[in-house]
Formats: sequence, C-alpha cells, structure tokens
Amino acid sequence: MVATSPFQLDRGTIRNRLMEFSSTWHARIADWRQANKTGTESTAAQSFWSHLLRCFGVIPERIDLFERDAARASTGGRGAIDLFWSSVILGEAKSLGRDLDAAFTQAMDYLAGGSISQHEWPKYILVSDFERLHLTCLGDNGWTLRFTIDDVVDHIDQLMFLAGQETVSKREEEQASIHASQIMAGLYTAMVGDEETDEAVGDEAPTNPGEEDEIVQRTSIFMTRVLFLLYGDDAGLWEEDLFYRFITFDTTADSLGARLNTLFQVLNTPENRRRNVPEDLAKFPYVNGSIFAEQMPQEFFNPDMREALLDACRFRWTRISPAVFGAMFQLVKSKEARRGDGEHYTSETNILKVLEPLFLDQFRDEATRLIQNKTTSAADYRKFLDKLAGRVFLDPACGCGNFLVVAYRELRAIETEIIVALLAKEGQTTSSLDVSLDQRLSIDQFHGFELNWWPAKIAETAMFLIDHQTNRELAAKVGQAPERLPITITAHITHDNALSLDWNKQVSKAINDVKDPFKEASKYTYVFGNPPFLGHATRTNQQAAELRQLWGTKDISRLDYVTAWHAKSLDLFADQRSGAFAFVTTNSVTQGDQVPRLFGPIFDADWRIRFAHRTFAWDSEAPGKAAVHCVIIGFDKDHSPRARLWDYPAVHEAPVQKAVANRINAYLVDGPRVLVDKAVKPLSPEIAPATFGNMARDDGNLIVEVDEHDRIMADPVAAQYVRPFRGSRELLHSRDRWCLWLVDLDPADVTKSPILRERLAAVAAFRESSKAASTRAMAATPYLFGQRSQPDTNYLCIPSVVSESRRYFTAQPYPPNVIVSNLAFHVQDPDGLQFALASSSMFITWQKTVGGRLKSDLRFSNTLTWNTFPVPELGLVNRAAIARAGKGILDARALHPERTLAEHYNPLAMDPALIKAHDKLDQSIDRAFGAPRRLTTERQRQENLFEQYDRLAAAI
Repeated sequence: MVATSPFQLDRGTIRNRLMEFSSTWHARIADWRQANKTGTESTAAQSFWSHLLRCFGVIPERIDLFERDAARASTGGRGAIDLFWSSVILGEAKSLGRDLDAAFTQAMDYLAGGSISQHEWPKYILVSDFERLHLTCLGDNGWTLRFTIDDVVDHIDQLMFLAGQETVSKREEEQASIHASQIMAGLYTAMVGDEETDEAVGDEAPTNPGEEDEIVQRTSIFMTRVLFLLYGDDAGLWEEDLFYRFITFDTTADSLGARLNTLFQVLNTPENRRRNVPEDLAKFPYVNGSIFAEQMPQEFFNPDMREALLDACRFRWTRISPAVFGAMFQLVKSKEARRGDGEHYTSETNILKVLEPLFLDQFRDEATRLIQNKTTSAADYRKFLDKLAGRVFLDPACGCGNFLVVAYRELRAIETEIIVALLAKEGQTTSSLDVSLDQRLSIDQFHGFELNWWPAKIAETAMFLIDHQTNRELAAKVGQAPERLPITITAHITHDNALSLDWNKQVSKAINDVKDPFKEASKYTYVFGNPPFLGHATRTNQQAAELRQLWGTKDISRLDYVTAWHAKSLDLFADQRSGAFAFVTTNSVTQGDQVPRLFGPIFDADWRIRFAHRTFAWDSEAPGKAAVHCVIIGFDKDHSPRARLWDYPAVHEAPVQKAVANRINAYLVDGPRVLVDKAVKPLSPEIAPATFGNMARDDGNLIVEVDEHDRIMADPVAAQYVRPFRGSRELLHSRDRWCLWLVDLDPADVTKSPILRERLAAVAAFRESSKAASTRAMAATPYLFGQRSQPDTNYLCIPSVVSESRRYFTAQPYPPNVIVSNLAFHVQDPDGLQFALASSSMFITWQKTVGGRLKSDLRFSNTLTWNTFPVPELGLVNRAAIARAGKGILDARALHPERTLAEHYNPLAMDPALIKAHDKLDQSIDRAFGAPRRLTTERQRQENLFEQYDRLAAAI
C-alpha cells in the first residue's frame, strides 16, 4: 500500500500555501502602513507564526508553541518567547521596521538563560518584523539567510525543516545521540527507581529475559515501546506530537501507567475491531508486529517519572543516527554508561568500512553509471531494482542491529536515486500508479542472529524505524512512499545462538515465505558483522568445544572464537549459495599459527580476499572496555572488482588505501598466497636454531633480585654461584638481575651456606606441592633449573617480546656466563652472522608480517618466525659482508655505552651513526636476497620475503 501521508505535505502543496501566505501578509503589511499602524508585534505575532507553520502541515493549536516562559541571561529576569518548538525552532516577531539583529540577540539571550535544556535547543532561529525574515541555522556550519515576505517561496528549501525534512550533519547526529542517551538514562533510572541498578551489556548481557531482574526486564520492554512512540511522533507515523499531546493533556502521574497500558492495547488492535475508543486514543493507528503484542503488568508512575517521559518527548528523535538506536537503548542498563557522556557506540565510519567494499560501493558505482548514461532505458533501471530486491543480507552476530540498519539505509538511498531517475526517464514527477511497483528493497531481505534477548528485541524495532525513515526520504523525492502501518513486513531477527543454528535453513525459510513477485528466491547472500572479540586466552571451554566441532578438528591451537563465524559462513556457502562475507575480527587472526588454520580452509574452498583493513582501533560499545586492535577482511569468489587494501599509519588514525597489483594474501600483503606454518627446524641453511631459555620452576628461590644481591654476595659460598640472569626486560633496559646457577654445585657447599640451604629447601617444597608430575619430579634436584639449555660458548640472546614501534629487532650477544631466562631465546653465533640477520630490516618485516603478537607487541617464535625466515643461500662473500655489517652495529652502540638497548632504538631518537650502520647492514642483506639495491619500503621487503619463502618451502 502506498500513501502520501496525511501528516506530511508534498512539496507542491507547501509551495502553494507559501504563495498564499506571502500574498496575505503582503496585503496586511500594506494595510498597516496605510493606517499608520504600529505595535503589530503583540497583535499579529501568533497569527503570523501559526499561518507559516500551517503551510508546512504543522497545526500549532495541538500543542503549546507560543509564549514560552524563559529566563534571560543578560538580566536574570524572565520573559516570553514568541514561538518555541522544542529542538526545532525559536521565533521572535517584532513590529514593522524594528531592528532584527537585536531580535536575534534577544533570542540567543533566552537560550543562554539556563531555563531551556540543552536537548531542547532549537536548530533554527527565525526573527521577523512581518516584512523581513532572518533565518539562522545554528551549529558548526551555521548560516543566516535574509529575505522578505515577497521572497519566502524562493526559500522553500531552507524552510523545509518545518515539514520534518532537514539535512542533519554527522556532527549533529553525534551530538543528538549523546543528548538522547542522557535523556534515556534519566528515563530508565526513573523507571527502575535505583541509580545503582547495573546490568551487563554487550557479550555479557543476559541471554534470556528470565536471567534478568523483573523490573529491569519490564523497563526494557517499556522503553522499546517508548522509543517507537517517540520516533513516531517526529517521523510522521501519525499526527505530529500526538504521543506528546497524549502524555501532556490526557495523563497525570497517577493515571499515566493505566493510560499507557490502554494505549499499548489500542496500538495492537485493528481499527475495525476497536469499540468505544476515546478520541485521544483513536487517532493512533494499528501497529501490529510484536512491539505491543505482549501484555504487561501495569506500571505506577510518580511525578518525576512522568516528567522524565515528557522530557524525552521534547527531543527531536529523527536527528538520531540510526546506527546508534540499538546500542543507545541497550547501554542505559549499564550504570557506568548512564553516568558517562553517551559516547559508547560503534561509529558509522567503522560500520561502513565493512559494508562499502563488501557491496555498497559496487551498487553505488553501478547506479551512478546508469544515471549518467543517457542511453539507459527504463528496463535497465528496473533490472537494477530487481537485483537489489533479489539480494539477502545477514548479520549473524547482529547485536542491536546497527550493521543491518546502516546497510538498509544506504541501499534504500541508492534505490531512491534510481527511482527518481526512472520517473524522470518516463516523464513523470511522481510515480504513476503505485510507487511500490518501483520500491522493491525491503527489510524482509535482512536477517540477524543474536544470542541476547534485549538486543534482538531492539534490532527488530530499529529496523522498522529505519524503514519508515527511508520511506519519508523517498516521499520527499517523489511525493509518495509505501505505507508500513500496520506492520506486515519485518526484518528476520532470530534470538538464538548463531553457532547452533542452520544458517541456510533460517535464511531459505524466510526467502520461501516471501510472496512478492518481484523478488526471486535468490541465494546471493552478503554476510557481515562484528562477532564477539574473544581470543585464545579468554574463550571458555564451551566456546573451545564449539570451535572444534565447527572446524572439524580437535587441534584448534590458538584460534580466536570469532573464527567460528568464518566456519559457519563456509558451511552456508557450501550449499549451492553464492555471495560474499566480511567480518570485523581481532588482528590476531592474521598473525602467528592462526593464519594457516583459518585461511587454509577458506582458500581451499576457492575464496579470495576481496578487501581488507589492516590493524586499527575498534572502540568497544561496552563502557570501561578498551579499544580492540582489529582487522576487517572480506571474501568472495569473484575475479572482480580488483582487491582493495587499507593501511593505518597509526591505529587511531584514518585509513590510507594501498594499491594492490596482484592479490591480498592471508597476512594482508600484496603477495603470493602462502601460509606460513610452524617449522621444527630452519628452512634456510643459513639460520642456526633458536632455543628457548632456562626456566627455573623455583617460586623465585633461585633468582636474585637487586634488593637481595648484597645479602647473597655477603655469603662467600653462595656468591661463587651467582651469575647474571637476562630475559627480555633485562636485555632491553639493562636491568640487573642474577640467579644461582648450580650446575657444578659441590654438595658440601650446601652445608656451608645457610642461604643455599634455605633456598634449595624452598625450591624442593614448592616443586613437591605442584599438581604437575613433571614438576614434582624436579624436586629431587632442587639446585637445578627445571629446564636448562644454557650454551657453553658465546651466543646471541633474542628477547621474546619487542615493542611494535621498534625499527629493528633488538638482539644482543652474550658470553656463556650470562644465563638466559625463559623470557628470551639463544642462538649459537660464533661469527656474528645470526646477530646481523636478526638485526636486519628484512627480519623485523618478516616478524611483523607472519609472527604472533602480545597485544600489539611483536612476539618472537623460534618455530614460526625464526625457523621460517627465508634467507637464501648466502655464499662466503655475502656471509662475510653481512657479519662485518653486523659488527658495525655493535660498534655504533659502543659509542654510547651508557644507553640501554631501549634507548638506542627509541624510534624518535636513534643516533645517526646507528642508523647508518643499520642501513649498511640492510644494503648487504637486501642484495643477498636478490634486490638490485637497498629496499626502502616494507611492501618491497614483504614481496621479496614471500617469494623467497615460496621457493624454499617448495623445495622441502
């Protein structure tokens, strides 16, 4: 069904009314001048404002818009604002010829007076002396327009906000979202009656209503309904401010609960089944759907609760970004979020990083080509509309539906442009018979799976609201739009565990239920979303079991929980369904041994990486949680469009698109499709094995800290066994630490030394109490480290973790009397070659590209990054040159012996001599890797490394 809403006038009607308004007031002004009449401000102001508002379909008598009492900042006194429409407009009328700049100053004085809440501040100020009008749009990109009563029709575009058609900037949406969250937090607190009430949100939210406190559950349902009514008041679902007027004039604090229950029943009752419904309720339409279906116990309100509801009614809800509808209403349950600033929502910018390269950009480009091509036929336009109507969109971890909402809104915008072009092609200004014949995309093509009940409920409502918003935008362009009340078409939001659902069955059932002749039962499906961020260390046993089942293997190693959604996507598309999928994931899926486990099955199924965003910071919706370092990876089986890749200079900075010459591999590099798996021994003959350091298993009793050193050294027997002890921290920051190294212990010395007796007894007791049999066995030799691998010659010490900001990996040669801890590795390095290789730009590039991470820091692995480092056979000449260049680095460090390695390699303060030494080393190594000259970019090195790895791995 299609309608030009009776609550929203078309542009032609508004124009005709403005012409009549202009003519009427032109004549009245002429009469005033002829009669030499003054003081027109007090006698004609309300009539003037009322006439203007009626031109745009606003009936001012329905609610009190005139003579708003307000404080003045300049005097501290009070006055009356001529026209005040909360969140929309403030108007001041003055007598003919009066100073309108002074009138504007008076208007701003009222706003600064403190009696008008921030969320009630109007976006526009209009001052007039009946003949002249000055319209000001407030805000960062504000403007002022000056025109006369005779020219008012020429400025219809700037005045269309009075008809509910306004352009809202991204910043205004963000500010409105913050105000709205504060309003809803106040309403929630008033409803629950306890500011300390706190419920988990996000992934920890209750799965079912029964897991929640009863009052919180009832309040949740109530607020979902209130959201619908607040939005409907501003969006033309019924007469403007109908709900506001109902609360204002037809309820008291005592009657509000009963009256709302009655209203909910009316909204759930078809008009033809209503009997003796009072006039104030009969104006509300039949809604249908599930929003008002459930019977709720009557709530009892006090004056503060009613005022909180009225406060919410005064806000302009159509200014809210649809992407935050759901999250805003979910987060009011969190005490921390309620007390915060309202900025806990996933930004549309991040959502569009997923949706645009997955499908929006392609649809936009195709639509633009059709519109710009003069030979495009009406049939071409309708073919495109059919394509949109034949797609399926699924978010299998939809939360409150923000990805689905943004996807639907953006696709409807594309469809609207095509409909406008189609009507122009056919010589029409409005649709001929029924715009629904052209408007085919609908929310029943959109599916969401959500584990938690409250977000799932919100998602259903949010999808209906965005559907209505896009219908209003269509009506603004073509004069008509589909009528959605009562609700017969809904998005398919399933409250269940996505990992236990049969995705294909869920989506196919919905497709088969569609009775629209224009919608083929297409199986082309887009899957997208933001599944839970749970890594190896935080997943539960149940989640690990789900991963094993979905991937069909007992060995899931360090696979993140999010990869379960990849496994389910592969299952969905394995059943003769075509499409594409993309997820936001933690960046660890592109690091370490997860890579072959995840990407191996994906590539084996002939998927390619269609687009990717390298590591960036994704802010959590849940309050108190830090931003997560994420990547976005999209997959398809098409050969076009060309793959797209975005990089980030820093995780919080804007993305920069990188050219892709061939393909994006699993490490998000333009290079060969290789998967680097752990190797038990080095691939290259030039690499010496790296061995894990010495682990004490001693509860600290064989370790000597700085504050213990003097006491230990005062015991001459114990002192002879004290050795320097170096792990990552000691190596990088030159911190002192020692250990008791007792491999050559004389048993008689234990008797002579109280310190040795005490410490060894403590080691034995600790090991004997262990649950691990291997540790208990070590109690027989308490003087020895539990695991020992100390070399007996000079060696290279490699830290297990290095900051991601380092330009080079910071290794250090040590003599054998320096004991290496289990927080570092050691490599036999008699000639310095291994030090040089580890210190090169080539190695740190390999480490950053294929290695694992601890948070964002680089985590060295002997099996994954060292043994796989693809060093080609060097030959005597290259080997000697590289070793000499490595010694040059040690010489450059020696120029400043007072500096720690961390200070030497501060990325903002490296010594020129040290940089020069590294450049010389890189020149030698790059040449040995086959480059004609020193490589200068990470991308050049990555391409070279993957080619070398591909060659070495193939030879095994």
